[in-house]
Amino acid sequence: MTYSFEKLPQLIDKRGKLVHNGWYGKRKNGVNSITTRVWHHSLTKLSAGGSKIESLADFHVRTNGWPEIAYHLIIDPKHVVNGKATIYYCVDISKRSYHVGNSNKIGLGIYVIGDYRTDQLDTPTLKSIQDLHAALIKDGIGKYDKAHNEMPGYSWKDCCVYSYQKAFKETLADNLPVKGTEPEEVPGLYTIQEGDTFWSIALKEKKDGLTVENLIAANPDVKPTQLKVGQTNC
Repeated sequence: MTYSFEKLPQLIDKRGKLVHNGWYGKRKNGVNSITTRVWHHSLTKLSAGGSKIESLADFHVRTNGWPEIAYHLIIDPKHVVNGKATIYYCVDISKRSYHVGNSNKIGLGIYVIGDYRTDQLDTPTLKSIQDLHAALIKDGIGKYDKAHNEMPGYSWKDCCVYSYQKAFKETLADNLPVKGTEPEEVPGLYTIQEGDTFWSIALKEKKDGLTVENLIAANPDVKPTQLKVGQTNC
């Protein structure tokens, strides 16, 4: 079956073409399992050299140890086709990818490259967000839209900063709110150090309201008793 979103002229099919180490499993009920379109952003500045899907796939597979890149669909503001940002189709929507913890079975991962605490959604990116959203609705893929931090276990996570709801409607990027100051460090990723436990990590990040339960929900494929030094977790 060919979906409407697959026919978008700015979409490039990257399924099976990025670095991988095995493959994600299929959803139990296929695409019918998807209830929620989950919106993310990369927390990497558009000006940074690592803000590309190849680097992201390498990080997810070689550093996190996941089978494939985490997101089904990625919007890249740095590559514009006929006035619209490129959309990469990276993981088949019938697969259960690792992007939203215990909600992976029902979530469709949509990722917009950029750090929207400081970067700003431009018009080509807005157009692709709107095109993709409209096509997914037409295809009947998902019933709801949620930000990453609106999903169970992720209220602590600063993602996504942009308003996906406004993005569906806006035509001018300067009407979309962004934060004006850059944080000292990117939240959401933590590299395991000697002696770390989920409890000690939560204690370190207590100022952000992070709990052990949050960490367990955000990292369903990580065994709390088998943390490895250098491992990167959400």
